Amino acid sequence: MSTVWTRTTGWLTLIGALVTEVWALLPAVSPSAVALSAPARLLPLLVTSVCALGWLAAAAVARRRERARRELVRRSAFRRDPDQDRSRTPGRTAAALLGVALALGPTSALAQAVGPDGAEGRWTQRVLRAGGGLYTVEIAEVLGTPRRTGVNINDHQVWSAPMVLAVPWSDGEPRRLTLDRVETLDEPEPGDSVSLMFAANDLELGARAHRYGAMSGIAGLWILILGLIGSIFGAGTLVSGRETVGRLRDFAPGVHLPVAALLALGAGLDLLVVYAWPPTALGWLLALAAATTPALAVLWALRRLLYRR
Repeated sequence: MSTVWTRTTGWLTLIGALVTEVWALLPAVSPSAVALSAPARLLPLLVTSVCALGWLAAAAVARRRERARRELVRRSAFRRDPDQDRSRTPGRTAAALLGVALALGPTSALAQAVGPDGAEGRWTQRVLRAGGGLYTVEIAEVLGTPRRTGVNINDHQVWSAPMVLAVPWSDGEPRRLTLDRVETLDEPEPGDSVSLMFAANDLELGARAHRYGAMSGIAGLWILILGLIGSIFGAGTLVSGRETVGRLRDFAPGVHLPVAALLALGAGLDLLVVYAWPPTALGWLLALAAATTPALAVLWALRRLLYRR
């Protein structure tokens, strides 16, 4: 049932899915990805969705035409259909890319939960979009007695205390800013430097001190590692099982429509993580649920194809 339209839309969908997944990994690479505009983050997904719908439509039309053609062959005197002997096994490149796409799907879904979330996430996005970022500022005064937090970073104790910081706002001389909790490596003293996030052009946004020991950086690294390992494994598995993969080219409503619904559900859950700014626990729960949908889609397709259920 392969036609020019199904091949074209199929390749566009596969390439679009890979681009969308790599683009979605940005939060795991750089927390500044939250500053991207909504159109910038959504465009690859929208393009891929249009291509996927185009493939479903083209494949459905091709399926109807194939059924009509086979019915004519069956009724004719020549009962043997020469097209039945035509190989439908995909090339190694297509099978490998599909394996990579299936592996990157869960990792890109998990990547959406990396970084700031909730109210902190919304504030971070506003600061970054205002041209702000993480800067090094000087401690003007340490208020109270610093205490250990119990966190160790590269054999350095993390300390916490209220402090007065000299913040260089863009409207003139550095201003003194008092924060209830500022963390430093080693015991803080006036004149030391600390990391502070703020937008120098927007005083109303305020500033927040950097917190050590956050799991987002470690989680992002592990997500990238798992994505790389999964991509290698997925590509090798599908290349060796190209005959089974080739059967997916023939559109079957009972196979492809539930698969499309599962993948759409996963994308919708991740969009909630990206745009609803849920609390940390809920965000990770939604991302984990989204990460399961590619595996569920594969299991459904294999069950239908191999056992004809």
